[in-house]
This record gives sequence, C-alpha cells and structure tokens, in this order.
Amino acid sequence: MKRMVNPWILIAPAVILVGFNAFLPIFYAAYLSTLKYYITGLSPVFIGYDNFVALMNDSTVWRSLSMGFIFTATCLTLELSLGLIFALILYKDTTLNRVVRTIITSPILLPPLTVGATWLLLLRSDIGPITRFLSQLGIVWSIGSNPVHAFFSAVIMDVWHWTPFIILVLAAARAAIQPELYEAAMVDGASSWHIFRRVTLPGLKYAFLIVLLIRMIDSLKIFDEIWVLTSEGPYKVTNFMSIYIVKTTLSQLNMGYGAALSLFFLYIILILTFLTLKVITGGKR
Repeated sequence: MKRMVNPWILIAPAVILVGFNAFLPIFYAAYLSTLKYYITGLSPVFIGYDNFVALMNDSTVWRSLSMGFIFTATCLTLELSLGLIFALILYKDTTLNRVVRTIITSPILLPPLTVGATWLLLLRSDIGPITRFLSQLGIVWSIGSNPVHAFFSAVIMDVWHWTPFIILVLAAARAAIQPELYEAAMVDGASSWHIFRRVTLPGLKYAFLIVLLIRMIDSLKIFDEIWVLTSEGPYKVTNFMSIYIVKTTLSQLNMGYGAALSLFFLYIILILTFLTLKVITGGKR
C-alpha cells in the first residue's frame, strides 16, 4: 500500500516562510512600540503604551490618514471607472485588442521608483515636457510650490500606473461571462442599459471587488512613487501615513514611535480589508 503523506508536511515550508516574513516582524514591532528607543546609542526605556497615547494626540497622524484616504478614494474612483470602460472595449480576443492591451498594460511592468522618477522628469518646472506644454496654454504647473498641483500629479501618476491592472482583470472577467446570458436578454427585449445592469455588472461583481480591495491597500500604503515625485509635498499635502512612518523611523531615528505608527496603520488597513471582504462575501461567514 502506498503510504499517505501528511499534508501538513507539504505546507510546512510555506507556513514557516510566511511566519518568518510576516508575523515575526509584527511581534518585534509590538515589542518596539512599548519602548522609548532612538538609534543614538542610548539604551531603550520601557514606557508601556505611551507611544500609542502620543499617537492618538498627534495631529500629523490624523492629517496623514485623512490625506491618504482622500488620495485613495480619488485614485480608486478614476481607476475603477476608466478600467471598467476600457475593459468593456477591449475584452474581445481580437488581434487589435491584444496589441492595444499589451501597449496600455506596459506601465505595470515598471518598478515604482522608475515610475516616480519618470513623472518627476515629466513634471519638472524647468525641463518637464508636460509643464512646458501647459505653460504654452498659460498654465503654470508646479509640484514643488502648489499643493493642489502636487496632490493631483500624484493621483495622475497612480492612475497611469495601475489602471492597466484593473483593465486586465475586468477584461478577463467580462470575457468569462457566458454569451447565452446576453442572447437571452436580447431575446427578451432588454435594453442595453438593462443588459449592462442585470448581466454585465453582476458578472463583474467579484472581479470588481477584488481589484477594489487590492488597489485600496496599495494606494493606502503607497510610498516609493510619492517619495520620489513629491516627498511630503508643499504644505505636506502628500505626507501620507507611509511617508510619515519612514520619516519617523529613518530620519528621526525614533524606532519606538515608528513601530507604534506602523502597528496602528496595519490595524486601520486590516479593518478596511475586513469590511471589504464582508462586502465581497455578502456578509456570509
């Protein structure tokens, strides 16, 4: 008789890797968050939950969170809308659509630092081709001095970078919808709007909510592109939570408070993820 292999042995390497790469840093961050700890040669001092008390009274934390939420909501609205429109146009498997999908999805292949550096060059006030073009129209675009320009430049950069991802997912989901459903709807005399509402949208529901979840998390924790393009931005308009955490831990060398900020931010993301998953599953356990 063949000897059955314990399934736990098969998944043990993955469990060990995930535990080492995810849970161990979280536990260490929880330990650091109880300390007053600067990397300056001084010994750490145990202060309990004082870092979290300071966090709740830190106005920069709430401003960073609010600006991050506004940035995420703006990006998601534009990316999901554009992604849905282009997915409905490009879902058919034709030669032209394959070529167009390949071209418009190329930004996904670029590293975030490269994306930030590219858009920084495009938007520089002295040599940027976009700013030069806008100046010909009488528009002075400055991401270094105008907070509105800096914020929306970051939004445009993110939309350019990640809308192709949404197009790919939604186009695949649209192509998977059975043609018989559309044929039956047309036989019943349904209008284009009713077909879109009753057939297309329900067929895209789970793909739509999955990309919503992924892009929501990515937008909230965005760092590389923003750090290169605007850093804090004028009047700290792009000082999102990830930027503030890195500045606290690496610039100010405040490891204890930085760990508390990281755990708090992780808690916020977990809550939003849980709520989004409840929507995806329809509240089912």
